[in-house]
Amino acid sequence: MKLNYRDKVILGVLLALVLLIAGFFLLIKPKNEDIKSDKAALADLQKQRDEVDGKIAEIPGIKDDITKAYNEASELAGDFVDYNSIYNARKVDQYMQKFAEENKVKVSTLAAGDLATGTLEYYYFTPTIIGEDLLTQSDINGSQQSQINDRKAESNALSERTAETVLNAQYTINVTGEKEDIWNYMKALEEQKETIIINSVGLADIEIKERKDTQPTDEEEEKTPTATFTITLYSVYEMDAPNLEMAE
Repeated sequence: MKLNYRDKVILGVLLALVLLIAGFFLLIKPKNEDIKSDKAALADLQKQRDEVDGKIAEIPGIKDDITKAYNEASELAGDFVDYNSIYNARKVDQYMQKFAEENKVKVSTLAAGDLATGTLEYYYFTPTIIGEDLLTQSDINGSQQSQINDRKAESNALSERTAETVLNAQYTINVTGEKEDIWNYMKALEEQKETIIINSVGLADIEIKERKDTQPTDEEEEKTPTATFTITLYSVYEMDAPNLEMAE
């Protein structure tokens, strides 16, 4: 069959359309899918970049928080006895000698321990409510129980806290001297600013020199006021200053 000019034109147009459609499916459509995929990946990367930029923007504030926390920790550590001053029994004895010398008491015996780990309990006062059970039974409106809870709120909260682990050293000492000097020694330990706690005190013959109604016997004259103290010294390791500079 011989094609005329018009048929040839129509056939050419059809062939061109077929080629265009085939090219779209074979070349253009995959590329278009790749473009869509690349755009989605770009959007995801942009989101990640925004998140990183947000975190970078937070760094100055985080640095300030870290510095603040470090300063607060250092301030709290300053309340404890310096580690280098009491790291063994000999250093503990040397550290405590100044209190005896400054308050003019004589050390008769002592026992100092090396620094070790231990717990530091919370100190608090628990109010005593006389007849609390009876008061609770008669409190039909709950007003008294509310007042009891308010009075005990602080001690209840502290009693539920976990005791912290710290370094501590035990020091037991017998001292003799005038009654006033022993009181001053005890007061000096109480008022010093570092974490030293008197666990127990035993007093003997303190009243001898205070008796004025009768003449003391020779045996009483020879007795000198004596006190036994059991003391705990607490320490902590100092925290290194944080390195806040970013590595290059």
